[in-house]
Formats: sequence, C-alpha cells, structure tokens
Amino acid sequence: MKTPIITGLIAALVWIAIKWGGYAFGFFNNGSVQPYVFTNMFLLTASVSIGLFLIKKNAKQKSNLLLDIKTGMTAAMPYTVVVSGFIFIFYTYINPEFNQKQLERTRISLQDKKVLTSLRNSNPTLENKTDQELLKEGMKQTRQIISPQFTMLVSLLGLLVYGTMNSLVISLIYRSLIFRNQRDEPLTEEIKE
Repeated sequence: MKTPIITGLIAALVWIAIKWGGYAFGFFNNGSVQPYVFTNMFLLTASVSIGLFLIKKNAKQKSNLLLDIKTGMTAAMPYTVVVSGFIFIFYTYINPEFNQKQLERTRISLQDKKVLTSLRNSNPTLENKTDQELLKEGMKQTRQIISPQFTMLVSLLGLLVYGTMNSLVISLIYRSLIFRNQRDEPLTEEIKE
C-alpha cells in the first residue's frame, strides 16, 4: 500500500479513537463539537504533510507540483472517506441522542417570544406566520440540518475542499522551503538527435 494512503488511514483511525473515546468518557455529551472539528482539521493536515514529506524525502526521481498535489490528495482522500463514513455511523447508531438533544434545544428556543420576534424582524417573509408555523418550520429545518446523511455529506464536501487546499499549500511550502533543491521533472522529454 502506498505511504500516503497508510498515513491517511492511520490519521483517520486516530480521529475515530478520539471521537469514540470522547463519547465513551462523556466529553461529547455537553453538545460541543468544536474540539472534534479542530482535531479533525489538524489530523487531515498532518496526514497530508507527513505523507507528502515521506514521499518527497525518499523520492528517487524528480517530481513536479502537480505530482506533489496528487500525493497530498492520496493521503487526504482515504482520510475523508473513512472519517465521513464514521460520522454517519456515529450519529445514526452510536449516539442518535445527540440529534434529539439538538431538536429539543431548537424547540425550547423557538418557544421564547423574544426569539420569535427577532426571527420575524430579521426575515420579512416570516412576519405573517403564527408562532406554531414558525415552530414547525424551525423544527423541520433543524431535522434536515442535523440528520446523519446531511452531516456526512457536509463532512465529505468540507474535508475534500480542505484536503485539496492543504495539498496545494503544503506542496508549495515544501517546494519553496524544504525541498527547494529538487528540480522539477520536465513535462515533455527533449528529443535527442
């Protein structure tokens, strides 16, 4: 198996262990997901940078920027797929109560008259809706946003874009700072006569 793929899979397994461990020890029950999101971003960046570094360090042939970006994406893709798949499984089977807590928080906040007034003031299309209509619409939107399928799709898209940007930026940093003595491979071979 290629080194970047192994790096991406190991980083994904580390994130899964952190997420599952946080849930098992009760760190996830307060509703805050920001530490896991930042850990996710850090591990994706680490897998891209470590995978690319190991390939460039042991390279026996020249490479160009596009090959470096491809190598970075080779580490990012398995990470993205495994983590997004686990997110779906986590919110569907391991901790479905999280979604119920989010729905309950939405229901409680939409029963507050101040919140309803600010909603009506912020969106002119909601001015003529009753409190019950606003509650029903807010619950429907919250159900769609916190569904495991939607969360998985957002994760796939977000990690794909983030992995692509990381591959580009890290490739440029490595080429300009660490591996600047390695020359680019020509895109076409010269014809010898």
